[in-house]
Amino acid sequence: MTSELQGLVGRLIAKCDEHNLAYDSSVQPVKVGPDCYYFYATPVDDKCHKLGFCKEEKFYALTGGETIQIMTEDTHKL
Repeated sequence: MTSELQGLVGRLIAKCDEHNLAYDSSVQPVKVGPDCYYFYATPVDDKCHKLGFCKEEKFYALTGGETIQIMTEDTHKL
């Protein structure tokens, strides 16, 4: 894993924690364009906690600038 990707993974972990997403850092995000990566994470919400319906979903990380924006596959910002 390159140092750029390692830095991204560290920033993704922190951002996913902010949005209650469980992200497996052993699976690298995939670059799809300049400053855009996709990755898989599991939303940890009430449905997941109480009923056990936890589903891994695809998310996008927009990495332009100093901050990361997380978007759903339907292009909704988190």
